[in-house]
Amino acid sequence: MSRDLRRRLAVAGAVAALGMASPMWGPAFMRTLPAARVAAIEVNGSRFVSSDAARALAAISPEASAWDEHADVETRLETHPLIEEARVRRQGLNRLAIELREVRPVALVSAPTLEPVDGTGRILPLDPAVHALDLPILLQATVEAGRVADEDSRRVLSVLARLGRLSPDFVHQVSEVHRSRGDAIELLLLDGSHAQRVILPLENAELAFLRAEDAIGECAARGRVTSVDARFRDQVVVAVREAA
Repeated sequence: MSRDLRRRLAVAGAVAALGMASPMWGPAFMRTLPAARVAAIEVNGSRFVSSDAARALAAISPEASAWDEHADVETRLETHPLIEEARVRRQGLNRLAIELREVRPVALVSAPTLEPVDGTGRILPLDPAVHALDLPILLQATVEAGRVADEDSRRVLSVLARLGRLSPDFVHQVSEVHRSRGDAIELLLLDGSHAQRVILPLENAELAFLRAEDAIGECAARGRVTSVDARFRDQVVVAVREAA
């Protein structure tokens, strides 16, 4: 490498470092540098939306600078029915990272084939078989115009979404769920789970779930827990099939 070339590279590096270090005029200056054009786009947080699909929807021009503002790109990405939130961040001189938070399916409903829905009751454009969705089936739901229409079922889905954030392992054990009498939700668990049936109130379901878990732990040594009813504020009713 010639001395002149080394000198020019050193000057370019110093200018780039100065641009990155300056919070005010630096980004505006960096946008003018050909070396700051977007060279690569990384996509993180994608399960249902492929990286290629996210890049295509982002539609970032080859002439764009990594130092540009990308609010319009984030807005485009969030038009996708499976993307809840998108953020575009610069990495280094000329690379971008797209960070996705996807919409999370919480249950399957009959519409009339089984379709995944989110916590608000919206049917999601996902094939349960292709994506191996292991979700509870919501019974007794009315589906109209691409979403769960009845208020009772939407309340059940809201509880299920919150329980999924609190205890994903528990929700993975739920095979069926439906609204129960007494303003409650009834969850039927898979064979081999630590209980067969759990009943929770629609209000304060998370707190009731924690009390139910404690009760299951206390009673498990006696035998198979068949039913846990945590609808009541001051007690949890547990039915146990005594071990032989």
